[in-house]
Order: sequence, then structure tokens, then C-alpha cells
Amino acid sequence: MAKSKTVNNSMKMSRLAEASGLPVSTIKFYISQGLLPRPRKAKPNVAYYDQAFLKRLLIIKNMRSEGLTINSMKSILEKYPFERLSDWEDFKKTAKRKDSHELGEEERLATLSDEERRTYAILDAAFHVFSVNGYHNATVDDIAQEAGVSKGTCYQYFERKEDIFIATIDRTLDKMITEAKASVGEEKDPRAKLGMKGLTFISNFSNLQFMFIGLYSEILGGNERLRRKASEIQSFVVDFIMEDIELGIQQGVVRQVDSEVVSYALLGIAEVVANRFLLKEEFDVPEFFVSIMDFMQHGLSPAPSRDSSS
Repeated sequence: MAKSKTVNNSMKMSRLAEASGLPVSTIKFYISQGLLPRPRKAKPNVAYYDQAFLKRLLIIKNMRSEGLTINSMKSILEKYPFERLSDWEDFKKTAKRKDSHELGEEERLATLSDEERRTYAILDAAFHVFSVNGYHNATVDDIAQEAGVSKGTCYQYFERKEDIFIATIDRTLDKMITEAKASVGEEKDPRAKLGMKGLTFISNFSNLQFMFIGLYSEILGGNERLRRKASEIQSFVVDFIMEDIELGIQQGVVRQVDSEVVSYALLGIAEVVANRFLLKEEFDVPEFFVSIMDFMQHGLSPAPSRDSSS
């Protein structure tokens, strides 16, 4: 009886296709991509699919209809194995009620519109392709294949590879700035805020490192547009650093300095520390950064003796 009941509650592929409204080829593709578990086989060529399998398939169908890529769906479903379609709907509603800096990557994907998802899928793929191949050797074909879209779809959103590259840099930098701002929390002291932002920036700088290599290579080759872009990025980051320095000067906790010059100096230090992080396997970023912050506050002057301060 138990065996008969199991068979009655299961379906062969043709019945599964009918129940889900999806072609057999699409279901097999989802299985091959790891979105669905391998079926239970009664015989080598006879597979059965249960109701749990159908429910997950319907969730995937819905997610796909909303414009999520295969990689995005895998990322979400590996962390959140929804059992019902309503679970996915509830997940989206909860994510949309959160502030942007509170969102995890999977939640962020759930809050995007169809067009935003396609754009982000292309940029996610571009980040990976540029990091592996470098700007010069990367192609739009590579990016399209990594994103799971056609080359034509890439060109619907971006005119050329250079546009994808610039958008990828902007998005990566925006993520870093957002994370740096979030790291501050309720801290009020401008010096402490500067340190927290700096540590976050340095720890994530490797995400921009390979892009800067491609950027400067193209600039040396005479690419005026990317030269302007590099200058824009540098000015943007310097302005971001200057905010806390100038606030500290206003509050009297930072001495009168040329905030722009100091900001460029700090940016240079951040780049050197980030390079050190890449080159030395066991480099302790926090420990090194504490020394940098001590130098920022006291310079090369010896610490005042107790006698002179009394």
C-alpha cells in the first residue's frame, strides 16, 4: 500500500510538464543547472517527480518570469529553499521594507525590477569576466555567456564593452561607499568615522584593483574617456574623505589642515595598504590600520612626556 501511494503521488516527466505549464526541455535544463534536484528513478529510464519537486519548479517558473537569471535564482534558492510560492512572495515583501544598506545580496535581487535585474545580471557577469580576463581580453560574448543572456541583450542595455566596464566600476564603487557609510553606525567622532570608513574601503579595495589596472592601461593607450572617468572617480572618493576631515576641523578635534591635500594623501595610503593586502597572504589589515590611524593623529612627533603635560 505504501509503495502504491508513493507512485500515485508522483509524476512522470510528461505529467510534470503538463502540471507546471513548462516544456520538458526547460525542466531538464533547470535540473542540469542545479536549480532542481535529480529525480527519483524507479528504473534506469523511468523517473518520478513528487509534489515538492513541482512546487519548487513553480517557484522557479515564477522567478524566471520576473526576469531573474539562472545565477541569481541559484544564489537565492541555495540560501532560501522556499517550499511554497507564497514563501517567495513573502520574502520579496520583507526585503522591500528594508533600507538598502540592510539588504543581503539575495534580498537585493528580490527587490529589483525586471529591467534592473537584467542590468545587474550583466554587470555581475562583467565583474567576474573583467576580473579574470582583464579589460583588454574580455569580450561582450564572454560577458553575455557568463550572464546567461544573449549578446543582443547586452547591447540592449549597453552600446559597447567600454560602457559595461564604466558601469561595473560605478556599481562596485557605489557598493563600497554604501558599506563604508554603514560601518559608521551611530559614531559621532569624525576621526573614528574616518577610521571605520577607511578600514572598510581598504578591506574591499581589491574589488576595484583589477579594474584600475585595466583603466590605467587604457589611459596610457590614449583613451580620453577613461582618463576622464578615472579623474572623476578620484575626485569622488577624495570628496568622500574630506567630509569627515572638514567636520573634525569644525568641531575642533582636527587641526587646521588643507583637507583636500590630506584626503589625497589618505587615498594614496589606502591604495598602498590595499596593494600590501594583495601581495602578502597573512597581512593583518586591522592591525596595520591602527598604526596608520596613530600616525594620522600624532605624525612623526614624539609623544609628549608626562612632565611636559603636567
